[in-house]
Amino acid sequence: MKIKLLAKVILYSILIGSPIIANNAIAALSSGNSTAPILINSVTISRDPSSTSRSTSISLTNLGPKLSQWQLGFLYLQTPLLQFAPAINPNSVLQICDANNQCSQLTYLKAPNIKSPDLSAGYTTILAGSVPLLQGQTYTIQLLHINQGAPVNYANVPQNFFLINSNKEISHINTGPSTYHFTDYDQNAINKKIKQHIENNWNSSAAQQKITNPIVPAPVSYLVEKGIYKLNQAIVIHNLLEGSNAVASLFASSLTNDLGISAKIDNSNIDTGIIIKKITDPAVINNNPEGYQIQIQTDRIVINVLNDTGLFYAYQTLRQLWNQSATIQNATIIDYPRFRYRGLLLDTARHFFTPNEIKKLIDLMAAHKLNTLHIHFADDEGFRLDVLGAGFAGGTRGYGQLIGSMVFTQANLDSTNYQNKSYPYADDIYSHFYNASDIQQLIAYANANKITIIPEIDIPGHARGLIKGLPDSMIDPNDKSQFVSVQGYTDDVIPVCLYDPNSSSPNHFTTTINQVVQQIASLFTSQTTLYARDNEISVGADEVSQHAWSRDPECQDDWANLTALEKGQKFFQMMSNYNPTLLFSGWQQLVQTDGISLGNHIVPANQTAHIWVWNTADNGVAQAINLAQKNYPTVLTFANETYFDLTYTPDIREPGLTWATNFSDTHAALTAAISASAVIKDLSPSIQTNVVGIEGALWSEDLTTWEHLVYMALPKIAGLSEASWSPASVTVTDNNKVDWQSLAQRLGCGDTGFLAYLNKRYGVHYRGYPDGIKLELPAGVC
Repeated sequence: MKIKLLAKVILYSILIGSPIIANNAIAALSSGNSTAPILINSVTISRDPSSTSRSTSISLTNLGPKLSQWQLGFLYLQTPLLQFAPAINPNSVLQICDANNQCSQLTYLKAPNIKSPDLSAGYTTILAGSVPLLQGQTYTIQLLHINQGAPVNYANVPQNFFLINSNKEISHINTGPSTYHFTDYDQNAINKKIKQHIENNWNSSAAQQKITNPIVPAPVSYLVEKGIYKLNQAIVIHNLLEGSNAVASLFASSLTNDLGISAKIDNSNIDTGIIIKKITDPAVINNNPEGYQIQIQTDRIVINVLNDTGLFYAYQTLRQLWNQSATIQNATIIDYPRFRYRGLLLDTARHFFTPNEIKKLIDLMAAHKLNTLHIHFADDEGFRLDVLGAGFAGGTRGYGQLIGSMVFTQANLDSTNYQNKSYPYADDIYSHFYNASDIQQLIAYANANKITIIPEIDIPGHARGLIKGLPDSMIDPNDKSQFVSVQGYTDDVIPVCLYDPNSSSPNHFTTTINQVVQQIASLFTSQTTLYARDNEISVGADEVSQHAWSRDPECQDDWANLTALEKGQKFFQMMSNYNPTLLFSGWQQLVQTDGISLGNHIVPANQTAHIWVWNTADNGVAQAINLAQKNYPTVLTFANETYFDLTYTPDIREPGLTWATNFSDTHAALTAAISASAVIKDLSPSIQTNVVGIEGALWSEDLTTWEHLVYMALPKIAGLSEASWSPASVTVTDNNKVDWQSLAQRLGCGDTGFLAYLNKRYGVHYRGYPDGIKLELPAGVC
């Protein structure tokens, strides 16, 4: 997740010696998921008078015996450690007060070093009180004057509270939606705001009275003709393409599954049934290898393509049509994508998704004609690949583990938890990673669906999972730098200034980090999709604290006068020079400053495969233009448009983060088409293809389950699909309006339309189920 701070993160040295910070080694504990003798009466989140900061008050009562020594832990997703750093927020206060308003300071418990099991870290807070909690007495824990971000929905409130007693026994404290109070939240005002947003989206989009084209994403051309074609049991699929019948077999299996039709496949040149041919005039599909032409006639369906990939997308289109009716209107469909990169990022570091769940996501991507799955395998909260043995320690977390309880969201606060699943508690052991066999199976499945998988780990920042997994290689004990990352970590960078591959005796860090990137790139090479790049690895390269390596004695000579961002870029430049066969991809900070210009020590364009731009469109458009002008293959992932983990609306019940927008809906994803046009129009024709595509992102800080992921992804992916596949002439009008009315009608209002199709064939519980896109439309449209 990328978060734009309201204030700069500064030297963590301010925190050293502060009374709210304590370094405590963790003791052995007992568990059992028991309930604590503590009642949380209320959690109140209020705006401070005459200030933009907020405060959180937690009222609790001790229903059990006196607690002389106690610790209280919880997840607070939008409020990491840095909120209470005195120099970032000198007015912040952590305290507990009794009924007589006698208050004492609370201690923020932190492990002594990164090799120790975690206590407080990132969004997980563990506080220790210096006063006993007396039986029957009520107390108020106050987190005062928080000036960077605030919870605006149940997903981001303090939650999953747990108590640790003097015997190091951990027990849970229950809360529910009724526990929480937002003093400045006005449901009527929010409803009005949402209603106005929906109406503005509708009224400012291109008007569309009647839809003749039912397909999502919209094809280049859909010309309706007289007559119908009726699918029946006698149908034969005649595959005249050279190669295998793999895609033709998809036609047959889906006809059986969807309509109960047992179609046969042969390679005969017969003019009935479904006929698959190599296109004789590729100009019809703009010479695009993913394009297709479908001619639906009264006695046949003719599919003209260049290869199996085009045939696969023709199959996706026809499957949508025959799921509406086995009797299909005659038509000629010409189609090919606007962009060759149509991607989705899946974050498996914050929350793990099983190989089977990822395969289900691949099915949904294929149905939307997306072709790239960008998997984020490593971050501060976990390392999910079995590389050099890092997967076990880096992929295991829970209280008492090297990686502590991280992003352990609460089940009854998650509005997507319609199945009432149990979610992990702080003391549950959450241990998951992918082995080589898992990866090969995922690649094979994705490639069969014409989807390339790009692996990503995040270095040199966001690297805490890797550091925990390989501590003997990834830590420089001489680095005394003090910093806080955006997400509140003080120890999440690898020692880049130690990198010295040309030494006659390279140090352990250099050898190990080279092996990590080489092995990961090797795992994902030799994919069979059209646009797969051998030996590609994304290294992230984003959000390094500006004070990282500021007191590292290894950062001398050429490193000495570089900023933290420049040190990271120099590290990657050196790594790319040493590994010339690798292609290094990453977020824009891999090669770009925090502004628009490129860095001075960067990986060259010819050794990158993709640069993703994550800033909001107001800044991201200019950054993308400059990257494309410098010949970097640029992917638009503007956070306010296609960060799908952000909330649909500002309603308190809607899950998701809000830092870039609180209206991350399907319309927002569709507007990526406008932003793409804004980037391209400022490029000369010869380099416009450097803008390779658009990506949606599913960061998973609070995507605890598959069901939650689906809720945040659908129907937003349809907007991404339309923006990245359909031509600009369809998605964006001359007066810069998107085709929202058209897309919404094709998505449908319940029993019919694309969302009904996804539910019927893929069993997904999209947001708004079973009423189609109704939640995003003005009253009366559905």
